Amino acid sequence: MVEATSEIASEDSAEAFAEGAITLWSNLLTLIGTHLRDSGMSRAEVLEMLTMLKETNDVTIRSPKARASASRHLMAVYRVLGDA
Repeated sequence: MVEATSEIASEDSAEAFAEGAITLWSNLLTLIGTHLRDSGMSRAEVLEMLTMLKETNDVTIRSPKARASASRHLMAVYRVLGDA
C-alpha cells in the first residue's frame, strides 16, 4: 500500500510540474507574441509561428496528457493574440 501511495504522489508531483511548466511556457509565449505585435510584426506572422509551434508540439511531446494540455494553452494564446 505504501508503494502505491508513493507512486501516486510521484505521478501527482510530475503532473504538477508539467502543468506548471506548460503554464509558464504559455505565459511567456503570450508576452513574446504581444511584444512582436507591438514591434510591428503582422498578426498573420505571429499566428503562423504559433501554428508551427503547435505542429512541433504534436510531434515531440510524448505524453498524451501533456500534449493535450500544451495544445489547450497554446490555443488560448492563439485566441488572445488573434483578437489583439
